Amino acid sequence: MELSIEQKKTLKGQGYICSKDGIHFSCRVVIPAGRMNAQETRKIVEVSEKYGRGYFTLTQRLNVQIPWVQYQDLENVTRELKEVGLSIGGTGMRVRPAHTCKGNICAMGLFDTEDVTGKIDERFYKGFYDVKLPNKFRIEVSGCGNGCTKPLLGCISLQGRKPDQVAIVIGGMSGKNQVIGKELPGLYSISEALDIIEKAISYYRENGIQGERFAQTVERIGFETVSNNM
Repeated sequence: MELSIEQKKTLKGQGYICSKDGIHFSCRVVIPAGRMNAQETRKIVEVSEKYGRGYFTLTQRLNVQIPWVQYQDLENVTRELKEVGLSIGGTGMRVRPAHTCKGNICAMGLFDTEDVTGKIDERFYKGFYDVKLPNKFRIEVSGCGNGCTKPLLGCISLQGRKPDQVAIVIGGMSGKNQVIGKELPGLYSISEALDIIEKAISYYRENGIQGERFAQTVERIGFETVSNNM
């Protein structure tokens, strides 16, 4: 079956990424906080063997991709992964699943990063899934000052500075063109930080230009103006 460019673009926005050969797809499996249990792992292996070429890859943002899936098998892959609570997604012009470190178990962690990431994903990835933004919006969670998740390159990032208190960085960007984000003044509780994330998303939705990354919105409007709305 020959798919149009528009059809492939739509599928990509849903987590089905067309391969270089133009025929097969990589299915992006969302792995909350980068943590898989044994049942989920077995299902991913099973699906990879049944519909792909017997392997899967890990993304830089701690999700899984199953390559070499044929178009006619996409619904089956989605259905079988759903049996163990996994879903396809993490792409498109929307809030992406948060990228986090292992601060919940790492000796350096100053807050429970896995718990906070779960709250972020529930509130902003799932809660804002149907909210179209000017471009993708990435949230980084770092449990300490080491910044293993590169918080300076996130659209908005939380970085542990004191127990259960975080610094917030806005306006970073990774990719072909990188932008170093700037830190908001002060430290914040987790609850305060989640509210600021929501304000940032809403501000971006209302003030960003189509195709513009949040870092570019901040640069165009000005850090001071944007931060005063956080």
